[in-house]
Amino acid sequence: MRKLAACLLLFGIFLSTPAAADERFTVEIKVDVTDVNASVAREKALNSANRAAISAVARRISTQSGADKIAAMTDAQLVNFVKETSVLNEKNSDVRYMADLKITVNEELLKQYMQEREIPLMLKKHKSVLVVPVFREFSGDTPLLWEVGNPWKQAWENAADNSAIRFIPIQNSAGNAEIIDAARAAAADTSAMMRLQQTSGVDDVYILDAAYNGVEGLIIDITSLSGQRQTISVSGPKSSGAELFAKAVDEVRRQLEQQIFLAESEQPAVESEITILYPFASLGSWINTERLIKGLDAVSDMQVQAMAQGKTQFKLRYTGSLEALQRQLQNSGYRLEDGGNYMILQNIGE
Repeated sequence: MRKLAACLLLFGIFLSTPAAADERFTVEIKVDVTDVNASVAREKALNSANRAAISAVARRISTQSGADKIAAMTDAQLVNFVKETSVLNEKNSDVRYMADLKITVNEELLKQYMQEREIPLMLKKHKSVLVVPVFREFSGDTPLLWEVGNPWKQAWENAADNSAIRFIPIQNSAGNAEIIDAARAAAADTSAMMRLQQTSGVDDVYILDAAYNGVEGLIIDITSLSGQRQTISVSGPKSSGAELFAKAVDEVRRQLEQQIFLAESEQPAVESEITILYPFASLGSWINTERLIKGLDAVSDMQVQAMAQGKTQFKLRYTGSLEALQRQLQNSGYRLEDGGNYMILQNIGE
């Protein structure tokens, strides 16, 4: 009986143990403020620390635009999101206040506020992306990756990263050089990208193939291991050198961050239904297309309504945006376009 009671006691303790706190919501801040007296300096220091802490948390869990919306609040509004302030070290004089503070932001309250204001919220605690920056002077030139004269890779290595997504530029190492070179990177070699993901322990791998757009800006072709493909243009004079590449890093990071947040957001996915007409070259082509569509992440259901010689009509239920569905189809070699009362699907390869 005593053993049973002890087991029940331990079981009760285990059940009552609170879940581990999300470390993203705790920030250590240093303050050093001088004013007319120590009391005023302390008040200003605390307001400044609250703003800095909440802004830091916002950058960890939302996009830059989302963090900007939160930072736009007044000091009086921001203080409501502070759950706890601990003084780690403190010094003051008649007119100066200095301290090391640990500030914990109220996770539930901030999440609720973000959901009410439709501010993107990252579901996972961390999302890491390995960046492989390939560069060539102009499209068609020999690509560069490990070479010293790769300014695109240097820009990623020099860029500060305070976003919720960890963008990790590929490191110069014998192991990485053995896995991938400039030619394989430019070709978006899937097997090499998979090995990089495994050895680096990241969530995804992005090949960023950049080239000058004449003398005005850069064109960057982006391919991810998860299947995303897109092209981003960044304006700016070629003569600006490092400034142009730094601007390109910021723009690429902003757009990729937005896409990743759309995929990882805690906002509930909306399910929609569309009718699609698909002309096909052969029955085998239709069977392959049907199998492919049913395997897409966004697709929840597919029902054939009618079939005639060389064409079929079906209903498709999907989650997320239509643009995201179109992007998934395009990555698989299909184009989905508006046909009025229905959508038209085309096999780009046929």
